[in-house]
Amino acid sequence: MRRSTRFAPFSRLALLAAIGALGVTTFAPAARAADAAKPAADKAASASADKAGASAKPVVAKAPDKKTRDAARKAYGEGEKAFAAGDFAGAYTGYAKANELIPSAHAAYWAAKSLDQGGKTDDAIKAYEALLADSSASKIGDDKLGDAQTRLATLKASLVGEITVSTLPATATVSVDGVAQPGPQPVTLKLAPGPHKLSFMAEGFDAKEVDLQVQAGTKLEQKVELQQHMVAPPPPPAEPVVAPAPLPPPPPPEKHSKVPAYVTLGIATGGAIVGTIFGVQALQSKSDFDSNPTTKSADDTERNALIADMAFGVAVTLGVTGIVLLTSSDDAPDAPKAAALHLPPKPTFRVLPYVGRESGGAAARLTF
Repeated sequence: MRRSTRFAPFSRLALLAAIGALGVTTFAPAARAADAAKPAADKAASASADKAGASAKPVVAKAPDKKTRDAARKAYGEGEKAFAAGDFAGAYTGYAKANELIPSAHAAYWAAKSLDQGGKTDDAIKAYEALLADSSASKIGDDKLGDAQTRLATLKASLVGEITVSTLPATATVSVDGVAQPGPQPVTLKLAPGPHKLSFMAEGFDAKEVDLQVQAGTKLEQKVELQQHMVAPPPPPAEPVVAPAPLPPPPPPEKHSKVPAYVTLGIATGGAIVGTIFGVQALQSKSDFDSNPTTKSADDTERNALIADMAFGVAVTLGVTGIVLLTSSDDAPDAPKAAALHLPPKPTFRVLPYVGRESGGAAARLTF
């Protein structure tokens, strides 16, 4: 007895669509297992999104065949392995090839991510913009979609701005924030976003500074014309200064004789001797008066003591005077100059002896 089983008829187009959906669902299972950093939930969401994206595509005449699906799975897996190993150039090659064979928002996201991690700023910006412009971009999930938007804004902000600077005269030197920029005019400057100060200098012209606000990714032209430096006329020649006539040389100092000093000291010595003699006699008369008090001995004692005092006074006075005369220097050479300037005389000190009827001594006189 023969049993036959009948299947419902399927159209050729429906069969091809089912096979394509099955291939996209199992896009790269072996390669995703090698990427330990990606959570399992993310991989499942990726496969579901790819399947949904494939189902949402318009029906085409021919779905990807098995060879195309296998090649896409292999390229995607190679991209995952290279990304996990830090080979972002190889990762981009694998993801881009997989996306070319079977377009997928997930493959486009990881291709842009590979360019971003590899430092390809311009290409990464274009890849992120293409991904976000795709109607199926939401299928990669909110996390990846938000990351793509954030990275796009960050990369755009990091772009430099290009400023083409030309000056008149063309020989002027250009400095940016105090750093000279070599090269002939016009010079193209690539500056980071933000404020900058441009300085221009040329021989024979006034220096000039320009404050510039650079926007990321913009291209500007800056033309600067320097003003010619105005040279001030030279000052008139100064009148010659007539030097004053030199003063005549001062006269030589007057030489003082030492003879008066020696005579004064000699008299003082004699006075000291006389005073000593009469002093001894006064002591002797005082002794006689003490032993035999008489009028004569009292008068002798008084007279001898008076003469001794006078003699000692003269000796002291003349001795001081002689020392002053002996040690005094010659007239100072600037004395005529002081007289010519009407300066007051220098202070003087004089000691003069005097002898009275019953006493003697010395008198001092200070003039200033």
